Amino acid sequence: MNLLEAIEVQLPHGFTIRQRIGTGATSWVYLAAREGEEERLVVKVMRLGTVTDTTVARFFSEMQALRRLEHPHIIPLLHTGEAKGALFFTMPYIAGETLHARLQAAGPLAVADALRVARDLADALEHAHARGIVHRDLKPANVLLARDRAYLMDFGFANTTTLASEPTADGRRLIVGTPDYMSPEQVTGRGADDWRGDLFSLGCVMYEMLAGQPPFAGGSSHAVMMRRLNGPPPDVRSLRPDVPADVAELIHRNLAVQPSDRFATAGTLCFAL
Repeated sequence: MNLLEAIEVQLPHGFTIRQRIGTGATSWVYLAAREGEEERLVVKVMRLGTVTDTTVARFFSEMQALRRLEHPHIIPLLHTGEAKGALFFTMPYIAGETLHARLQAAGPLAVADALRVARDLADALEHAHARGIVHRDLKPANVLLARDRAYLMDFGFANTTTLASEPTADGRRLIVGTPDYMSPEQVTGRGADDWRGDLFSLGCVMYEMLAGQPPFAGGSSHAVMMRRLNGPPPDVRSLRPDVPADVAELIHRNLAVQPSDRFATAGTLCFAL
């Protein structure tokens, strides 16, 4: 019995794995369905060959985070299990496309659409933060657009217990996140588990939804990360003149270097949106 067959035994009766629909650094994502029925499941599985103490801890942390979340803009966890030494979990399948794919295909969003997506994400973050969960990797690739709704996905880097930068075997800190969307705290490792880091990342996503590019884009990953420590990015209206002044102000407030200069909570931001 191979890995997928071992997983199928643990799925609800009649579900079989049909195809792989995604590949991450340490996981595979599959689509499962019953013959002749519309209901489908997403099955996320640890990739054999990438199993280490760190990857197991992160995968387990993602499952633990999803167990604590129940929100209309977060896809729920349905089932968890282990097969042949690999952890896996299932979620409902929701047809749609990532925000990254939408931006790549169609360019910047209309202002009203960008605000709606941002409001959905801020609402989801408020729910997570109230339960002690910091996402730490908010970016367009981790946002699903479906049925006029945005979903916050992939809690693989979510922090539930420890700092956002994690120790390596030699005791140094491993920076966690995606350079274009990381907060200054993630870059420096100081206060990196602060929920306001997610608000900074959301500010980056809002900027990109309207301007067509992240606020600190360009150059090497190191240069991108360092640029946010040296002050604000160009005004979003320099790239998109039709953005209202109050919207631009809201975005740039979230892109402040100091967390105390951003919105106090995701709920406050959601209300402002």
